[in-house]
Amino acid sequence: MKKLKIKNLSPTPLLIVLAVFIFITVPIRVFQLTNCIDPQTGFWAAQDFTALLLYILIIVFAVVAFLLSFFSATMTRPEFGEKKDVIYGVCSALFAVSIFAQTGLSASSLLTKISTFTVSSEVPTSIVSMLISSGVLSIGLEVIFGIFSGIYFIFAAIGAFTGADKVSSHRLMGLAPVIWVMARLVYHFIDPINYRYVSQLFLEILLYCFAMVFFLSFARIASGINEEKSMEIIWFTGVLVSLVSFICAFAPLILLITGKGNLIPDKYPLNFADLGLAFFSTSFLFTITPLTNEIGED
Repeated sequence: MKKLKIKNLSPTPLLIVLAVFIFITVPIRVFQLTNCIDPQTGFWAAQDFTALLLYILIIVFAVVAFLLSFFSATMTRPEFGEKKDVIYGVCSALFAVSIFAQTGLSASSLLTKISTFTVSSEVPTSIVSMLISSGVLSIGLEVIFGIFSGIYFIFAAIGAFTGADKVSSHRLMGLAPVIWVMARLVYHFIDPINYRYVSQLFLEILLYCFAMVFFLSFARIASGINEEKSMEIIWFTGVLVSLVSFICAFAPLILLITGKGNLIPDKYPLNFADLGLAFFSTSFLFTITPLTNEIGED
């Protein structure tokens, strides 16, 4: 069945809409962190209209992103290895460094959990089940695939700096970011805290759901596997990943810069990988912004 496409409709305006929503939502998130959230627990200390407003803005943006992504008849074919892109290369390199930094913190947490891990003889529970419920398995997978993910995006950075294709030859490694994000998502789901009462937890769950699809589409495009079909999805998920990651990570960064780091919830500190993801996803969208080339309609 032929998809409905609007001639001359381009997803490019999404970048302008994204910038507008970032400038609206990030200050709202900063206000929430400074006035509405308990820094010791991360729970809402007082919910005002901004709690619902932030979610409404995300939903509105998602609708706009869906329309401009899936009904656009103008798409640029990806140009991995066909030209140099310094900005994308810098963002890829910074993303790789941020992944390694966050993976180091996760490895430290993993060692702590392993050192305190005990098998109960009173309750007949399998070791595998205990590894899952304690978070050891998910953090372990996060550390392993975080390392591979960082290496993968180093290849992406090298390719962007040199104009040579460095990612399509590492197709299997392209799945590492997907599993890395999935492991982080699983760890959030086994957290006994109710995500409805912890806004940061809920936002991070949203982010990782979008990021899994984004990275899967990225791997398909970078590997040249059905890239035309993936363009709509990567635009839709890419702008959402960018928006939510800026909300999750850039707002805490502002508090640190302004000397209010003590207001950041202890259990949900600034996540370096999420901050790197914000800039990486945005720079990638600029590299695939439609100019003159078009992908044929289905």
